[in-house]
Amino acid sequence: MKQEFSLKNGKEYAFKSYISETKSLIDSELSKFVAKLSELNIHPQIEYSVLSKGKRLRPLLTILSAESVGGNRDKVMPLALAFELMHAATLVHDDIIDQDDTRRGKPSVHKKWSMNDAILTGDALIGLSVDLASSYGETILKTVAQSALELCDGEHMDITFSLKMATEEWYFRKINKKSASLFRAAAYCGALAGRGAPSEVKSLSVFGENFGIAYQLKDDLLDLMQKENRILRDLEIGSIPLPLVHCYNKCKPREREQIENRLQTLMNRKGTIDNETTKQILRIIRQSGSIDYCEKKLDDHLNQAIVSISTLKDTEHKTYLAEMTRALKTWG
Repeated sequence: MKQEFSLKNGKEYAFKSYISETKSLIDSELSKFVAKLSELNIHPQIEYSVLSKGKRLRPLLTILSAESVGGNRDKVMPLALAFELMHAATLVHDDIIDQDDTRRGKPSVHKKWSMNDAILTGDALIGLSVDLASSYGETILKTVAQSALELCDGEHMDITFSLKMATEEWYFRKINKKSASLFRAAAYCGALAGRGAPSEVKSLSVFGENFGIAYQLKDDLLDLMQKENRILRDLEIGSIPLPLVHCYNKCKPREREQIENRLQTLMNRKGTIDNETTKQILRIIRQSGSIDYCEKKLDDHLNQAIVSISTLKDTEHKTYLAEMTRALKTWG
């Protein structure tokens, strides 16, 4: 049965204000934290990668999870920063793997400095993340470390599998590790640090996982529907979105061959954008119903996220979690 939560009596403003104010606080605390690292030789690179614009979803989720079980945001702020630093590390390393020269409209770290600088910056951010998490006890520290390992394994799956090997089961196993693991850990650790009951911690862990899966599905859809040229870049590095996985496995042999031929054409044109071939692939995906299928999967995981927190006490923070989930549907 589908669960619905809403902000009644014009309280949507309260949600937006909460997110805006909490994000500003996170940004402020990140600035203070980075400033304390000024004696490090690699400080400029750390500052550049951490203080760039971002949604701060993982630290927001850490804080909201803690507050939804009665925890204090000040006490979990260092833990929230740990998850943002871990996320920043993955972005620095991803840009190296993907050979992306820009990040959020600015040169990526390896482009602005060097490949070696970027590798060391990412490594330093992981070390800083683990250090921040260490003060919260063994369980939380192990969870943070495990999420980092899952991220690496998921990224390796992403770059080593071909379309012919990809199944829907493979896709969800991959994004559960690469994308959902950090969201799941942020929600779980936030609830644990907020002294939530075991059932509350479990509920928020499930929430984080489903939110993270939905986040990646939404990202896949945006790449296909709003950033058509991004499909070439993704395929060059081996990143295969769900609509393409679904389409390929659903197609008849002749249609599969068409997709393979068009993909091969794209891969043979590295360094250039073949708009016509890209559009042909997207046309096949749309006609197969795979976009609609992916949107349904997105809705399913958004609903599962909301259902998972239905047993939490009714508080404004529980409502904010549900509203953040609903808002993901319209992001773009």
